Amino acid sequence: MKFVRLPLFVTVAALGVALAFGAFSCMGFAAEGLWQTDFKAAQAKAKEEKKYLLVDFTGSDWCGWCIKLRNEVFDKEPFKAEAPKQFVLVELDFPREKELSPDLKKQNKELSEKYKVQGFPTVLLMDAEGQVVARTGYREGGPDGYLKQLAEFSKIYQNVLVMKGKLEKIQGLDRAKLLDEIVESYQKLGNESDEVVAWSKEIIVLDPDNKAGLKVKYEFPMILAEANKLLQTGKSVEAKELLEKALALKGVPAEMRQQGYMAKVQISFSEKKFVDVVATLKLAKEAAPESRMGKRIDALISQFSKVAEAQEAADKLESGLAKTEGMDRAKLLDKLIDAKQKLLRFDPEAGLNVKKWTKEIIALDADNKAGLKKKYQFKAVLADADELMRAGKNEEANTALDKALETAGISGDEIQQAEVIKARLALMQRNEEQGVAHLKKALEAAPNGEFAPAIKMMLRQFDKPKKPAPKKPKDE
Repeated sequence: MKFVRLPLFVTVAALGVALAFGAFSCMGFAAEGLWQTDFKAAQAKAKEEKKYLLVDFTGSDWCGWCIKLRNEVFDKEPFKAEAPKQFVLVELDFPREKELSPDLKKQNKELSEKYKVQGFPTVLLMDAEGQVVARTGYREGGPDGYLKQLAEFSKIYQNVLVMKGKLEKIQGLDRAKLLDEIVESYQKLGNESDEVVAWSKEIIVLDPDNKAGLKVKYEFPMILAEANKLLQTGKSVEAKELLEKALALKGVPAEMRQQGYMAKVQISFSEKKFVDVVATLKLAKEAAPESRMGKRIDALISQFSKVAEAQEAADKLESGLAKTEGMDRAKLLDKLIDAKQKLLRFDPEAGLNVKKWTKEIIALDADNKAGLKKKYQFKAVLADADELMRAGKNEEANTALDKALETAGISGDEIQQAEVIKARLALMQRNEEQGVAHLKKALEAAPNGEFAPAIKMMLRQFDKPKKPAPKKPKDE
């Protein structure tokens, strides 16, 4: 190979270019390459080359879906070969391990706020001015599928521009229909433009009698959105009134009506009214039984029917408490506690009076004639131990548990419950060896008990080999 000595002025010029790029890099922005990090520079390049921007908001060193997207799409040769021909690629990174410069952190944070990025990866297709064309993220299909999706986005957006150009020339119902096409295109693009809200309101005004079916199409979702906002702020009564108004509209399509009923289900659930939950789920099923949601509702009805039955039983039993005394009251309280415990998964407040009722049952069946004293005495001790532990009185809690475990005739499940609490106590005190010992005792007591799967999982975690601590550097 023949080496050619370059003239001095060439090497100096090259050195100047290298230093210039080095200085630019020190500011925190990457030099020219496949993926830009300087957003303004990328915009300038997009304007010059008349291309779209493809902007990837990513957590490059921690976000699993971001890493999957890069491995399956962005790092593949077909994408690297074709994408730069159509787009200026921009990476806006939010790493946890890798350190970015202050300038780059500031830029990325400001852009994530401006474009309302809620999660990673978020991939935005933009024009050179920074206006969002389409919004996407990870999707299956590899580089070919991704490029096809981006090409479809471009095609839809070009059609949108044509339609928007026609808006000034038409009025009335024709304008409403054209706006409807534009809004649907924006939805296909995943584009959450503020213009969509304004167009939706205009469509409602342009089709006041719902002649084109557009008034209901746009009014119904807007009412649902407003009801959801009210529900999030705790105004369930107002939200319910709005939903009734939406469902009273004439000409509401079946699947939209189903959405309205499911919103009512959410309100009933927040109010812990499980009987209403089941009744409204049935109405939602009737509205559109063959929809995707409709096919899933049967499982929900089955699940919440049991909860609704328990709630009805609990309400009926609780209403009868004032009329009963002695052993009859103890037996009624026993049934009431059983019903309330079935509600705990969906209504934590269902257990508020259980401790008080437990002590009352023990007092009412002091001689254990109905077998209730024995049934609840152990539970009462466990509840006391748990309360002591929460108050930071760990030694007292341990003593109470030891006493409980000495009770004659307790079941394997009861032993398991006590040993699990003892394990929690030991682990809270950073005594891993003792904690593991109690977990093993808990599993031995009831291998198929309620807590057995969770105990096995915890034991597997403790069985994993520990990473050796890093060696301290020797003093020089």
